[in-house]
Amino acid sequence: MHNKVISIIRLFPDYEEKIDFLFKTDENFRDLCADHILCAAMVCELKKKMGQRAKDIAEYVELQQSLEEEIFQTIVKDTEHL
Repeated sequence: MHNKVISIIRLFPDYEEKIDFLFKTDENFRDLCADHILCAAMVCELKKKMGQRAKDIAEYVELQQSLEEEIFQTIVKDTEHL
């Protein structure tokens, strides 16, 4: 059994024989499976990248809020001295 078929069978385990048959006999089905595998890999890669970006963004938001608080505290402190 071809590696590309295995990932498709995992999606539709009840249709293993049909998937195997189609993969062996239908070029369009093979292309469709190959496209799906490429797409799934891209989605996985984007999730990894977005996950890191989301973490980076959250860190910057937290830093921004911390700096805003520090600026506010400095303003309030300076105002008390006026």
